[in-house]
Formats: sequence, structure tokens, C-alpha cells
Amino acid sequence: MTGSMLNEQTFQHLIGNTIVRKAILSFLIILIAFLIKRIVLSRVFSLFSKVASATKTRSDDFLMEKLPSPVGGLILFTAVYLALSLFHEEIVSPVFFKVVKNTYLVGVVYFLVRLLFVLIEAFFVFMTEWSDKRSSPVDEQLAIVIRKSLKVLTAVLAVLFLIQNLGYSVSGLIASLGLGGLTVALAAKDTVSNFFGSIIIMVDSPFKVGDWIKTGNVEGVVEDIGFRSTKIRTFEKSLVSVPNFAIANQSVENFSVRDRRRIRFSLGVEYRTPVEKLENVLVKIRQLIAKNERIHNDFYLVNFNRMGDSALEIFVYCFTTTSVWKDYLEIQEALYLDILKLLESEGVGVAFPSQSLYIEKLP
Repeated sequence: MTGSMLNEQTFQHLIGNTIVRKAILSFLIILIAFLIKRIVLSRVFSLFSKVASATKTRSDDFLMEKLPSPVGGLILFTAVYLALSLFHEEIVSPVFFKVVKNTYLVGVVYFLVRLLFVLIEAFFVFMTEWSDKRSSPVDEQLAIVIRKSLKVLTAVLAVLFLIQNLGYSVSGLIASLGLGGLTVALAAKDTVSNFFGSIIIMVDSPFKVGDWIKTGNVEGVVEDIGFRSTKIRTFEKSLVSVPNFAIANQSVENFSVRDRRRIRFSLGVEYRTPVEKLENVLVKIRQLIAKNERIHNDFYLVNFNRMGDSALEIFVYCFTTTSVWKDYLEIQEALYLDILKLLESEGVGVAFPSQSLYIEKLP
């Protein structure tokens, strides 16, 4: 009987002890945080994951997969901080709670940065999907630039925020970096210009990897679009690196985006060709072009347009249905041969440069 009374008194004494009550409350705070993390978050995110899986995009699935870790870590970290804060009156050392407070600040910034990184990565996934739909490697490279830039900006702002809130002056640091930054900026002027040139190229999308372009005196196929330069493989198989700043400030002719190529030439026939035969040749050349399925018949020109020095010149102007160089040459060759066969069948000769010499009087 006496032992049970002692145990009861001991229990009441422990319950009445402030430190014990705070320890129990701290344990309950951490336990509740674990329950929130394991039960509430898991159920909430599993519900959202089912909704995300029903969509066609991968960015929401990525969010539901990566968000629970930083959110759960932030909840547990906050619970531990609250549990330690309960003993503020019992632990009189100001250094201890200053360390705890600063540690909590660093931890919160760390988890928030992780959370922002997850959002940035989800945005990158979204932009990658968008570029895949457009089949544009340029848009994919733009997404990479945006992802890296946002991550660097987030990290820099987080470090500056921590420095300021840990009791150090950010203004002095920025002022000291200002002079050094100015020196570096002057030295890296061309690099910065090329970087912004690459941004302009990626946003404007005048070409993509694999396109046949001509910029300045460089013509070839684009092999790579970098932050500093664009690599172009010329038709002599040389690899030329053109600074992006130069490309952004001059005209770019993209041959790959056109759906047709032009055939344009002058056909010279002999001056002794009768007018009737010349008219007949004009009509039949027009018929050749109109019936050719590999030549656009929505617009073409076949006209007797000039009486040259040694020939009656017929102007021929039309477009092929392809922009592929090899196919274009084959179509053009076939048209030339058909015209030559037509002239042969009509008995019309092709003129060549010649001069007639007239002697008025023999000695």
C-alpha cells in the first residue's frame, strides 16, 4: 500500500514538474509532425498524384513525385525547432538559442530552395514537352538556359537573404563586388554579348539544329547552338563557329524552311526561227510545266521577253514542289531535257553567241 502511494506521489511530482510537461509536449509536437508527414501528406499527395496521372503532361507527375520530400522535411524541422523553443526559460544560455535560431533559419531557407528547385525542374519538364511538340531543339536549349538561370538566381538570393538575416551587411558586400564586377564586365563584354545573342536566337528561333542557313559569308548546316557561338558545317565540310552576337545582328537566310525552290533561266533560240514556231514553242513549254506534277502550277512564267545580241530569248520562271537540293536538280534536269526534245521536234535551233559581219564593198 505504501509502495503504491509512493509511486502515485512520484507520478504526480513528475507531472507537476515543468520540464517533464514540456518534454512530453515536445514529444507530442514531434509525433504530430511525423503523423502529418506520414499520413496527411501521403494521402494528400497520393490523391493529387491520381489526378496528375490522368493528365497528358509529365510536369504535374514530376511535382507530385518530388514535392513531398522538401515539404515533409520542412514540417519535421519546424517541429523540432518548436520543441526546443519550449525550453527557452530552462536553458539560460543565449548562445544556445542563437545557434538554434540561426540553424532553423538556414534549414528553412534550405528546404524552401529545394522546393523552388522542384518547381523550376517541373517548369523545365513542361517546356521540354512543349519543345517536343514543336520539334524544336532551340526551344529545348532555351528551357535549359531558363532552368540554369532560375536556379542560379534562386541560390544567390537565398545566400544574400541568409547573410542579411544572420547579422551581416549585404550592402557592403554588394558595394565591394560592384567594382570587381565592373572590371569583370568590361573584360567579358564579348562573352556577355554572345550570351545575350544566344538568348535572342533561342527566343526568336530563326533556325534550329539541322537547318541549312546562310549568315554573312558563311553557309552550311547548323550542327550546334551554344551559349557563345553557333557551329555551322559548310559544304566543304569545314566547321565554322560564328559568334552569336554576330548572328543576332545580321540577316540570316534559312533555306530549310522553304517548301519550294526556284527554276529561273533564259532560253535563246535562233533569229531565223519563224514567229509561228516561236509562238508554238511558248505554248508547249507552258504545257510542259503545267502538266509536270513536280513543279508548282499555281504560278509560273514563260514569255518571249528579249531580242538579244545573238538570240531570241525566252524567259522561264517556275518553282519545284521540293526544297531538297538533290530532288530539285533532278526536276530541273528533266525540265531542261524536255525543252530540248521539244525544240528538236519543232525544228527550232538553240542559239549560241555569234556575230554577223557585213562587207559593203570589196576592194
